[in-house]
Amino acid sequence: MRVNLGGRASVLWDDGRRASLLVGRSYRDADSSVFSTTSGLTKKASDWIVAAEAQPLTGISVFSRARLNSENLTLQRAEAGVNINVKQASGYLRYLRDISGPTGLKTENVDLGGELFLSKHWGLTAYGNRDLAQSAWLIRDLGLVYRDECTRIDVIYRREDVVVGRLGKSESVAVRLTLATLGGPLYGS
Repeated sequence: MRVNLGGRASVLWDDGRRASLLVGRSYRDADSSVFSTTSGLTKKASDWIVAAEAQPLTGISVFSRARLNSENLTLQRAEAGVNINVKQASGYLRYLRDISGPTGLKTENVDLGGELFLSKHWGLTAYGNRDLAQSAWLIRDLGLVYRDECTRIDVIYRREDVVVGRLGKSESVAVRLTLATLGGPLYGS
């Protein structure tokens, strides 16, 4: 048997601003070997989960999520980020720190990306993923985008660098076609 307990508090303002906080954990009648020992789910009482989200201004949202050890409340995993969405541009920045990953190694990275439309149909995109533990860029993308009401075409140049435990560096060019009528990713106009 298992029970999940949690609580959420939210605040909504008339001008569109909002904020929420979630705290919770799981309880079970016996320890479980189904999950990895670093998941926080193997004991009768799971690790604590805490999540917060806010939209302080139109077009800007922030979030944070954390997993705290059930015994001593030490930080096991943390994520935080910000999203920005304005008329001709959008972007995001995300930070992740996980000291209890499946390999037992500390993971710490930053993920950032965005797009800027120079006209109604044409834009530029950029993406990067940096491993802070190894002080190296894992992936860097630059792209050109065309979009209309039904179609989006991305031409993306990608560079993946050499990092311990991965294959050598590589460079590639990819073309991605998204048809809005076939249920692809949604995008704004």
